Amino acid sequence: MYGRAVLRVWLLAGSSVLWTPMLRAAPDSGVPIAGIQAVSAALVCSDDQPPQNVELSATVAQALNLQPKLLIAEADELASHADVKAAGAGFLPQIDLSAVDERYVPSNGSAPVVVVGNTVLGGAQTKSAYASLSLQWNLWNSGRDVAALRGARAAMHAAAFGVDSQLDDTLVGVLEAYAELYEAEVTAKGDAQAAAGLAEIRARAEQRYARGYGTEVAVGQARVAALNAEQTLNGACRDLDDKSAALAQAVGLEMSSMRRLRTFQPLPLPVSQALAATALQGVVDASPSVGEARENLVAAQKALQRALGEFGPTISLSVRRDYLGQDPDSFGRANHHIAPADYRVGLEFEQPLFPLSSQASDVDKARAELRKAQASYRGARIDVQTKLLGALSARREAERSFAAAESSLADAEEVFALTEAQFRAGRKDLDSVQHARMDRDSAQTDLEKTGAQRAVAQWRAVRATFPQDFPALVFQELHLQIQLRGPASVR
Repeated sequence: MYGRAVLRVWLLAGSSVLWTPMLRAAPDSGVPIAGIQAVSAALVCSDDQPPQNVELSATVAQALNLQPKLLIAEADELASHADVKAAGAGFLPQIDLSAVDERYVPSNGSAPVVVVGNTVLGGAQTKSAYASLSLQWNLWNSGRDVAALRGARAAMHAAAFGVDSQLDDTLVGVLEAYAELYEAEVTAKGDAQAAAGLAEIRARAEQRYARGYGTEVAVGQARVAALNAEQTLNGACRDLDDKSAALAQAVGLEMSSMRRLRTFQPLPLPVSQALAATALQGVVDASPSVGEARENLVAAQKALQRALGEFGPTISLSVRRDYLGQDPDSFGRANHHIAPADYRVGLEFEQPLFPLSSQASDVDKARAELRKAQASYRGARIDVQTKLLGALSARREAERSFAAAESSLADAEEVFALTEAQFRAGRKDLDSVQHARMDRDSAQTDLEKTGAQRAVAQWRAVRATFPQDFPALVFQELHLQIQLRGPASVR
């Protein structure tokens, strides 16, 4: 699995490759978003501004460039690469250069000259130039640097798994939000058709009552049914606005409060089918979320080793070369006459003895973090197993519901055709035909809604059974190609 440090989306159009830039919706601008075309015809729930037609591939492309959680995960992976570089620096020697120009004016010029190290005390006024070139090299520190480097690498791998997991979550969120918006549109369209049909029934009831062969009860019932249908339609329109905002949030778009999105097509079914429950060995370990928790556990183990290494000895090598130049009158001549003076080579051994309260507290904290990482790893495995079984169960339920909706639609079409035939024979009135048509339209609406739910369940099952290949399957279905930029970590 490859950690995606930076994701960029490329659209394939024939033989040319076009880059999809970062797409944002201007809150107060009438210019449609790139990849999203404005709808010319008014929809059922019309408002001041016409809704914008959203293509699924363009929606996914924008989510990869704009989704804040995904961008944060990518930034965390880049930061983890920097931590690995910083941890590797502990194995390299440190070289320092220092230079000092100093003027020494004694209070008593006749006093004897005393030299302490490289500092001249007493004697005549002197201008001196001093430089030092030193090297410090940590030869051994009880494995703390090794543990720090391995822990940083484990954290980098965990961040890469985190990008993979967040990418899966982003894609599933966009697909689900898109399907829910399509489902809300189908519901609003069906409610609008039902409201129009009940309005026609109410008009005929009022017309019959005006001509003297209708009843007030029939008129009242028709009016109540039409009013309830209008209220249901208003609720569907409100749900449509909510689902539009949810899709914009899943993508990461900044939308105006007066703007609404509209789906371009229903959610397609995945090409690859989910595995059966008997062929799921190794799926849990292949999940990015489990991989992230596993690498975090390794990082916690290395942090504990590093804390335990604080009780061990440290061996370091130091080499220093001093340069000194002196002149009683000029800094320039003092620097010009600077020459090598002393050099010093030291091998230092250091062993902490007492007190050890700071080291002990670091070990206690590291052990607590290790227990937390172990519990997180176990929780991640349980969570993946639960979601896996739930996704397979939801897929079976969605398939059965879709088959039932198909059967219901076939029955409704048969009843509608029979009612029309009876109307032409004079055995049914127009209201019965209208009700049969409404039942047929309602069954069609249920079929489209269950079809959208079926597609979401299929994609969730594919994500649960193919966690590593899920993004590639989505991009293949939508004809998108992903190019990785920046450092990539290989597990």
